[in-house]
Amino acid sequence: MTVQAAVMHDAKRPVYTSFAEPQANAGSVMVTVRAAALTGFDRAVARRAHYFKMPDGPFVVGKEGVAQHSGGKRVYFNVNAPVAPFGSMAERTLIDARFSFPVPDAVPDEIAAALGNPGLAAWLALSWRAELRPGETVLILGATGISGLIAVSAAKRLQAGRVIAAGRNRDALERGKRLGADATVELAGTTGLIGAYREAARGNVDVVLDYICGAPAEAALEVLGVDGRLVHIGTRAAPAMNVLGATARRVSANILGFAYYHAPIETQALAYTELCRMAAAGEIALDIEMRPLSQIEAAWDTDEAGSRRRQVLVPTG
Repeated sequence: MTVQAAVMHDAKRPVYTSFAEPQANAGSVMVTVRAAALTGFDRAVARRAHYFKMPDGPFVVGKEGVAQHSGGKRVYFNVNAPVAPFGSMAERTLIDARFSFPVPDAVPDEIAAALGNPGLAAWLALSWRAELRPGETVLILGATGISGLIAVSAAKRLQAGRVIAAGRNRDALERGKRLGADATVELAGTTGLIGAYREAARGNVDVVLDYICGAPAEAALEVLGVDGRLVHIGTRAAPAMNVLGATARRVSANILGFAYYHAPIETQALAYTELCRMAAAGEIALDIEMRPLSQIEAAWDTDEAGSRRRQVLVPTG
């Protein structure tokens, strides 16, 4: 028996083809996939350029998705759930059910799938890793991406006192304002950022969400207040940042690495439920382009071209 799936045979792109059907065992269950969102994380794993490693030989792309158990219950499963070489971009897959949680009934499959990775990377970075306190000032670096825009909404919902959205896309920054950002900073270059951050924050910053790394993050360290926290999430601008010892000591800075899947599964589930509620209420910016799984190659190319629309693959046709 086989299933139709997005299968990786090389380091370039997946193809839509048949793959061995997964078989449940004592430690895993087979589920029917309803939808899976294509992310930069998926592409990095697929190309074996991530610390999440796939086995040698062909494998199914995708580490997260929305699926249905045989009894009808829908769940969202996270990156730790799929049992290799199976992945989320297939008609059926094999997961460790311990790394999944319910999807609210009112939320459509495509929204439930698109929310997971970027939403949890925003909400949990603030609530769980930074331990954001009401009234604190938050600076979001890379606020023009999908996670960054969700982080703007999440910060306001978590009672941040002032939220600054920083990024390079002017239209997306304006969208951030409509979602509740109190000020914006355009990251057009690497000079003058310290002053721009401080002016937008009207002083020091308590929490920085860093989706981009490099020079913008280095400048953000200089505007942290005492016991400020920089939560490092991504490397869109550069693979590294320099941290001056004096800067770290001056304010007892906390530089925190973060990946949402390290949070307790119960914490992830609570965050996901709240994100679904916000999405249903129109409080989250989420642009989705749905495609049948058979169009995985087109979705792959669109995502790689930098589209701001989340590609969601549905295994029907």
